[in-house]
Amino acid sequence: MKVLLFSGGVDSTVLAWWLRPERLLFVKYGQVAAVGEQRAAEIIASELDLMLDIRTIDLRAFGHGIMSGGRSLNPHAPEFWPYRNQMLVTLAAMAYADEEPESIILGSVAGDEVHPDGTGAFRAAMNNLLRVQSQTKLDTPAAELTTEELIRQSSVSPDLLGWTFSCHTGEWACGTCRGCVKHEQVLAYAFNQKE
Repeated sequence: MKVLLFSGGVDSTVLAWWLRPERLLFVKYGQVAAVGEQRAAEIIASELDLMLDIRTIDLRAFGHGIMSGGRSLNPHAPEFWPYRNQMLVTLAAMAYADEEPESIILGSVAGDEVHPDGTGAFRAAMNNLLRVQSQTKLDTPAAELTTEELIRQSSVSPDLLGWTFSCHTGEWACGTCRGCVKHEQVLAYAFNQKE
């Protein structure tokens, strides 16, 4: 079994389309955009006819950056929530420990290195950590691709991408955060490819 950490954003949606994992896992961990993300995740999972599991744990008290409604620790990436990817991978491993998945798929793409948990060093360390307790591996099939390259390689339908949600600040797209700006640029690219 393969499990994709699924946010309803562009990168995880393209991976869901492309890889067709057995399970999608959406985690409501206290992020301020959880309602918008979950709405997108549910629609996209239904469109793709993929099983979506939703788990809730409130980690706002441990959060930083605009994704948690807290103070930013990184002026270049105000959404940065330290240890977030580590937490999400760990929660996925815990959620499916009884099934010991073959892999947990993380939607890292080239450019995510602006966050320490978007680097190759993090991915290698996290994979080793998983292997200490199980045979599950961390899979990051798009880590060397930009989002645009991922879209091109996967041949994802731009119409599906229209359902995605990438805002970092709330239930509805603010249009100005780094997530919204990337979302707008990527959708423009995807629809231009279609023409």
